[in-house]
Amino acid sequence: MYSAEISRLNPTCFLFLVDHSTSMQNPIMGVPGNPKKSEFAADALNKVIQSLVVSASKDMEIRQYYEIGVIGYGFEVKSALGGDLADRDLVWIDEIYEHPLRIEDRIKKESDGVGGFIEVSTKFPVWVDAVSRGQTPMCQAFNKAYEILEAWVEEHPESYPPTLINVTDGEANDGDVRVPAEKIKSLGTEDGNCTILTVHASSNELSRQIVFPMEDKEMPDHFSRIMFEVSSPLTPRMRETGEELMGVALEEGARGLVYNADIAGIVQALEIGTRPANIQS
Repeated sequence: MYSAEISRLNPTCFLFLVDHSTSMQNPIMGVPGNPKKSEFAADALNKVIQSLVVSASKDMEIRQYYEIGVIGYGFEVKSALGGDLADRDLVWIDEIYEHPLRIEDRIKKESDGVGGFIEVSTKFPVWVDAVSRGQTPMCQAFNKAYEILEAWVEEHPESYPPTLINVTDGEANDGDVRVPAEKIKSLGTEDGNCTILTVHASSNELSRQIVFPMEDKEMPDHFSRIMFEVSSPLTPRMRETGEELMGVALEEGARGLVYNADIAGIVQALEIGTRPANIQS
């Protein structure tokens, strides 16, 4: 299980759900400059999409190894992709590469080799903008995801199963999200069921970050226990990637949940959830 080779014949799917509620205007914990959670989430997703573009690059072309979707939920529930990709639920990775909203000039710091840093200009493609308006219709977003992924697994029965990553800072206000989440986790291909990862961003620097818990008793309250139930156990490949990035062994059964995530926790969770395994060479 979870070992199918990813190829143009048998691609896989990454579907991101992004909280666009008003509370995402609040600053994220532990980040200089106090960026809004919505801004950091958008930046992190754009970086992950760019990483997927790079991993699909073979012999001077972008191969159709992945279909990508980004669904925002706040004052409305719809694709968060814009421009030429607007209103499309899933887009092939080569089309993603060809149609960013814009390319921004960013400055990043790099080592100068002698203990200091230099500022280097870099190009930063943007596919997803920051949004923070409305409530948290998470159930509606999960129901939309179910419809998208149900059709996808029917079309790709032999593929590596889809991965859904939900980035949020709050609790669903439109019902019990465990109900549509279980429906999604029941979908699958011959290689396994759909996997759900949850990244919960915090504004409270004093909150304890909980990374890939084993049991719901590790969670501090009812809401966090719901997030635990929604999240799938990490796949073997995800555990391997997590151990590589974190330097800590992750046991079988560890849930794909980072709760009260800081900047490092968000970045690591997204990379663990999207670093592909078994790509065709």
